[in-house]
Amino acid sequence: MTMEEIFKERQIFKQKVIENVQNELDQFGLRIYNANVKELQDTPGSEYFAFLSRKAHEGASNQARIDVAEARMRGEIGEAAKKGHTKQEISKIDADTA
Repeated sequence: MTMEEIFKERQIFKQKVIENVQNELDQFGLRIYNANVKELQDTPGSEYFAFLSRKAHEGASNQARIDVAEARMRGEIGEAAKKGHTKQEISKIDADTA
């Protein structure tokens, strides 16, 4: 796995680690029941995982802003359509009663 895959797909990484370690432990009759990847840390002098984390956070933040803007746009379009429909109905009623 690449470093990006390890960072993005922790469950797959965890499963591969468990499988590989379990293969070694089988010869001693030991069994892994639970294991967790708590944190991926950079070695001293490296900021690779820190940058990947920031990139993921910024990507999520940007996507959230896009989602909010799209929802706001759909709301404004819907509101304008309803106002237009209301005006049409009022005009129709006015024409029928005149």
